[in-house]
Amino acid sequence: MEKEELKELLQKYYNGTLDKEEEQRIEELLESFDAYNEFLNETMGEEEIREVDETKLIKKAQQRFFFRNTLLVISFILVIVPLLTMFSVVYYGIGGENGKGNEIIQTIATVSEMTTPNVYVDYDTIRDEIYPFTMTVTVDKYQMVYDEKRYVGQDRYKMFLTDVFAKESDYKFNGYSIDNIETRFVHPKSTYSLPDERRKAQSLPNDWPLEINISLDKAYPLKEIHEKFKGYNITWLALETGVEEKMKQEQDFIRTPAIGFPYKKVSPHSVFDRDFNNYGEVVKGLELLNKYEKLATNLTEYKDLKLSERLNWVKKQKELKIYGISIMGTAKDISSLQKMKEVKVIRLGLNDAQWGVDE
Repeated sequence: MEKEELKELLQKYYNGTLDKEEEQRIEELLESFDAYNEFLNETMGEEEIREVDETKLIKKAQQRFFFRNTLLVISFILVIVPLLTMFSVVYYGIGGENGKGNEIIQTIATVSEMTTPNVYVDYDTIRDEIYPFTMTVTVDKYQMVYDEKRYVGQDRYKMFLTDVFAKESDYKFNGYSIDNIETRFVHPKSTYSLPDERRKAQSLPNDWPLEINISLDKAYPLKEIHEKFKGYNITWLALETGVEEKMKQEQDFIRTPAIGFPYKKVSPHSVFDRDFNNYGEVVKGLELLNKYEKLATNLTEYKDLKLSERLNWVKKQKELKIYGISIMGTAKDISSLQKMKEVKVIRLGLNDAQWGVDE
């Protein structure tokens, strides 16, 4: 049936002008339309139900995926992390006193004792924390002001196995930066000119506490230092190691530090555990730092400690030669020191404001 013919019959059906035969024919056709509409409605309903079911399935799958990942993370934290931590504890702890962890801590203490005059690690307050493949070591540092310990501040070193990946200090102005490097000594054979600061003490009271750093006119055997500077409160000695006379430019002193050792006993746990340290303790300290040279260097602001070269030179000499001295003294001591022919250059260190001494 054509579209126009159907429209004409429907109009006549509406107007009631069809004969019975045509009317019956239209009614049968309309019934078929009703059946078709019912089919369409049922089909669309099923499609909507199917879409709703698929959305629910996707949400359930996402929930299962999230739940499974959460379980994996929890399992990792509860099982894998403790296992890795246990591995790290074994790595750092096996060997006891000769284990990695203890030698790292000993290196931290020794590098401070041998590269920074009169600054020591307080062995009684060392803290270490071990995590998977890492160890954090926190140390308090102090200076000896005459016979009294004075707290300096705290350093924290973060290790990945035996490599330093971070170091923090709460008393260094710029942290571990070359801006903190201070040149205290110059070797008598070096052509580098280190400014003398003895005149700065002339305006200070005679009892004003000072760190006095002395560069000598030549390198003296340790025994002669005992004799020549008897009566002074010596804290640290700068050691001749064969590299100092080659340091002729400012950049050399920024790159490589003076190496020395405490004059007196630091701690029973330290390499320097004698009342007056000697050749054996110094070689032992250099050997430890040389064994962990990369670690020792990264614990400082410097780029090259030249430990192997220095250790070999000291062993060949078989005695200790001193070219610099740190003394805890006063302006009055400077007046007497500058009269000594052995004293070439005087540099001043910390003052009482930094030690917390009242005026």
